[in-house]
Amino acid sequence: MRPHSFGALLCAALGFTTPALATTISLSSVSSDATPASQLDADFDFSVSGSTLTLTVTNTGSSFNITEVYFNGSTSVTSLSLVTATHNVQGNVFAVWSPVEPNSNADGFGAFDFALTDGVGETNVNVIEPNENVIFTFAITGAGGYTDADFIVGNANGYQAAAKFTNGGDDPETPEADDDDSAFGAVPEPAVGWLFGAGLLMIAARKRLA
Repeated sequence: MRPHSFGALLCAALGFTTPALATTISLSSVSSDATPASQLDADFDFSVSGSTLTLTVTNTGSSFNITEVYFNGSTSVTSLSLVTATHNVQGNVFAVWSPVEPNSNADGFGAFDFALTDGVGETNVNVIEPNENVIFTFAITGAGGYTDADFIVGNANGYQAAAKFTNGGDDPETPEADDDDSAFGAVPEPAVGWLFGAGLLMIAARKRLA
């Protein structure tokens, strides 16, 4: 696997569904390399009911497969236990995607509280291919009274969630469709996106005054 540089970050607004149903964040706002963000697009839908978290990860990109999933929890969440994992095409993939790994590092985006990996390789049918999804359900341990907001939390680097995309033939850095190629996509906290945009505005204002 070739190393990737971590250059400029592209920030986008978060999209939200009706809070009572789920909270959705899109991961296309940040890429770890020169791969177009549209090819690294995915939705994470978080829905909490009592002590159960349901996370639906949908690959909405055009050519890469998702093999790893990263997200955070608030201080009210002590741990998560994976209960089910259901692929919309392959069915039960629990054995492939378990267990939940704490404090896992997602390349240049830093460590996340929780991570799941497919565990069997980039070309296995249980990866999340474009236009496919996996629904994960977890048992939550902690202080109780959980909501979706307990999982829409930034890590130390200000990122709320990330996914690893791999095996993409349309990657501009790998026109030969290298099967070992991979890239990460992530979404920053709203404050991070705002600060990034404000910095650009300040630079533009200075140039205009000069």
